Amino acid sequence: MANSFSFNGIDMLAYGVIVTSHNIPDCKKDITTIQLKDRAYSGDTKRGAKRLHLTCFIEGSDVSDIRDKLDDVIKIIDAGNCRLVVDGTGRYYNAEFEDRSSGNYFPTYWQGTITFLCPDPLAYSTTETSSDFNIDADPKTITETVGGTAITKPVWTLTAGETLSDVTIKLENVTTGEELQWTGSLVDEDELEIDSQNWTVKKNSVSAMTITGEFPRLIAGSNSIKVTALSTTGTLNITYRDAYA
Repeated sequence: MANSFSFNGIDMLAYGVIVTSHNIPDCKKDITTIQLKDRAYSGDTKRGAKRLHLTCFIEGSDVSDIRDKLDDVIKIIDAGNCRLVVDGTGRYYNAEFEDRSSGNYFPTYWQGTITFLCPDPLAYSTTETSSDFNIDADPKTITETVGGTAITKPVWTLTAGETLSDVTIKLENVTTGEELQWTGSLVDEDELEIDSQNWTVKKNSVSAMTITGEFPRLIAGSNSIKVTALSTTGTLNITYRDAYA
């Protein structure tokens, strides 16, 4: 790709689309306030859905060719919520096509704006991070340093190195205070997958929701992670993408 965008893995440059400007990375929070006579207090904050406006032009041999290319582009991007990557950003949004301006037609190109709505306002790195650690102490504390600017929700995979009967394994992000506890038994090479994005726990790919607590997440920066009751022969893998507000 070059100065264009892809949607659902399809490069729009193949359809003559060039992105000339966009509003990435706009950042906004909705803040609730309580107004008194002489001062105001802030309440809950949240990040609402984000709109991405891509100013584009589409090259063609004539107006008819341009219209055909526009039709093809709309058929591709009107496919629901999919991954949107704008060239040069190194990030993707989970976005849905919302609007195409009527724009301006010229003899060999069209210029206008294509708008996407992102119910999830965060952007994510196009590069996945995967970190592996040996659990050689009980408890074992390791440090994971995360890029980006926002909280990310990783997949944690704990692999047993021996038989563990009727144990309560604890996975805690000490930095945030979020801890999940799983109770059960494992044998050598059993995998316990904790998916903090989808709130699921699986043992060897089978649902195993014998849990208490909350799913631990990662903040941007340094995270102190503690694993308890996996003995001293297991491993931990953390897989995630840096998130950006």
